[in-house]
Amino acid sequence: MKYLFTWNSNFLINEAVNKWKHQFISKYWDFNMIHIKDINENDVNYLAENLLAQSFLAEKKLIVLDIDKDLKEQYIDFLTNNLENIPPENIILVSYSNPDKRQKFYKFLKEKFDVKEFNIENENETFSILKNKYGKNIDDNAIRKIISYKSNNISKIESEINKLLITYENINEKVITDNIIPELEESIFEIIDNILNLETNLAIKKINIILNQTNIYWFYNNLIANIRTNIYIFKLKKEWLNQSEITNILNLWNRWFLINKRYKINYSNLSKLYIRLIDIDKKMKSWKLIGTEESDFQFELEKELLKTGN
Repeated sequence: MKYLFTWNSNFLINEAVNKWKHQFISKYWDFNMIHIKDINENDVNYLAENLLAQSFLAEKKLIVLDIDKDLKEQYIDFLTNNLENIPPENIILVSYSNPDKRQKFYKFLKEKFDVKEFNIENENETFSILKNKYGKNIDDNAIRKIISYKSNNISKIESEINKLLITYENINEKVITDNIIPELEESIFEIIDNILNLETNLAIKKINIILNQTNIYWFYNNLIANIRTNIYIFKLKKEWLNQSEITNILNLWNRWFLINKRYKINYSNLSKLYIRLIDIDKKMKSWKLIGTEESDFQFELEKELLKTGN
């Protein structure tokens, strides 16, 4: 039996893998189960020994393989050439989150394995998972706040909640705001949300906060990249492509949730904003800004954002 646990939620995949492991161990003991977490760090002979050898004093053996897009070619070749030779009593469970579905190796796995997809479609699903798991210790507003701070990355969210529970028996929104600092990338996502929801003054307030941690040019480049991604998402949604197609075309991977977001700004105004922001860089390089200091660049940036309106 061969199973492929895949798609966009590493958290849900790990939950399912752990459930399988516990159930298997309770029936066949742990010496008939092996979990290879980094194939690239293992010798091919070690893989052959574990994949192709039969179980010890039991009718079944479980081999869990964690795979990611960085899997080296020699291991791809080994797995492709040997999966057919695995004894029927060996259960192979491949954990492969956020795969590139266009890759030949993924298509091979999909053809040879029973595929089980684990997806989180939107922030509401993340909220439901966290509510079911931590509802007795964290209130709803706190859950929503930490989801926004960690940009719907449930693995990071779970890690932060577990840390807080060491100190706090009950977590409210203030505990989150007092103890959790949004990562720079997540802070930019918040600012993008504000801009695209026409909450310009709030976006500028957050920009001033984030610029205490980084320089204006790093922020500007990330702002441009994220707005460009949203323009492409707008365009592809207008062409009626589904979430899976858009994710693959734009290589969104763990940013797939952007596809399901709804904003007040329309495609036309977003495109115009993008062009105005690009022009700031052109002005700087052609010495057409008022000055050359970071404060001058920031002034131009905020001026163009304000044109979008509140």
